[in-house]
Amino acid sequence: MKCKKVFRMLLRLSPASETTKDARLQRLAAISVLMLTLCALASQVAAVPHGQIAYAVNGFDENLGRFDWNLYRTTLKGTNESTAVALNHKGMYPAWGPEGKLLYFVQWDAGTADVYSINPENPKNKKRITQISGTYRFLTVSPNGQKLAFNGWTMQQVPQESQIWVLDVATGEMEAVTEVPHFGWPYSFWGISWSPNGKRLVFSLARPGWLEQLYLLDIETKEIEILTELNKDFYPVWTPDGQRVLFLRWNREFNTFCMIDIETKVIEPLFDVDKATGYWSAWGPDGEFIAYSRWGTIYAYDPITAETEELVEVDGSIFVLAWLREEAFPVKPRQKLVTTWSEIKSRSVQN
Repeated sequence: MKCKKVFRMLLRLSPASETTKDARLQRLAAISVLMLTLCALASQVAAVPHGQIAYAVNGFDENLGRFDWNLYRTTLKGTNESTAVALNHKGMYPAWGPEGKLLYFVQWDAGTADVYSINPENPKNKKRITQISGTYRFLTVSPNGQKLAFNGWTMQQVPQESQIWVLDVATGEMEAVTEVPHFGWPYSFWGISWSPNGKRLVFSLARPGWLEQLYLLDIETKEIEILTELNKDFYPVWTPDGQRVLFLRWNREFNTFCMIDIETKVIEPLFDVDKATGYWSAWGPDGEFIAYSRWGTIYAYDPITAETEELVEVDGSIFVLAWLREEAFPVKPRQKLVTTWSEIKSRSVQN
């Protein structure tokens, strides 16, 4: 379709003074050659995953030896040469600050957790962000980088008081933005993500009946809206356009990656995955790819073609993905492989 538009545009550039038949035929021949060349170039420079992905790995590292959750990052350059680079910090729940200048994460020490930040280009030193230690999980950063959101409880509280907290990066002040009643039972949060416009959080919360449902939280009014019901839905991630949420839905025999439109509540299944293999996901910032992990491998899934390609493999188990887009790298053609292993049953997106 794009090539046809180019052809019509070039025809309009044909000088009106060329009135002879031979001149017009020569002009059309030249335009046809140019059009075919442009279309061939366009097909070779197809969209490929790019940017940086941060994640935690539980396994073995040459520098740290055996460890619990070391931070890694992988730079995607549009080639098949992506590698896992250890940042040599124990940490979980990585989350990028704006432009990738900071990488935030949760680190446990002596049974308590705090939020820290490092410069991913020079990760030797870390800075403590939380002034109050606690039990914190599922970190997310506001689009402007001024606030952090996470769930958990402080050392002065009990697990039943677990809530969502918003922390001001400049002052270190923390505020609980939810008041989920616990009735004596600790209800667990299973993922949290900040909307691209900075106005809402989406999160998963376990409720009575062993259900994990998705909710929307208005940051300003503190109002909560139910997004999904009567299922086990967890690990929500906003799409870059802020109109949908990607999440994982539990089923008895397998799990399914789905997207839900936050206005219409229409759910669109993407593909099924086998159970209990440590799946985590992240949207590429340009919205063209979904990254997801399976044990120690990160894949890129194209929602349009339903094709999957391997991005990087590590020695260990991957935990949480955070995808940052930097500059657009020069790209080369990459071979995409349709997933064929039996545990993953990819299917085309239903329109």
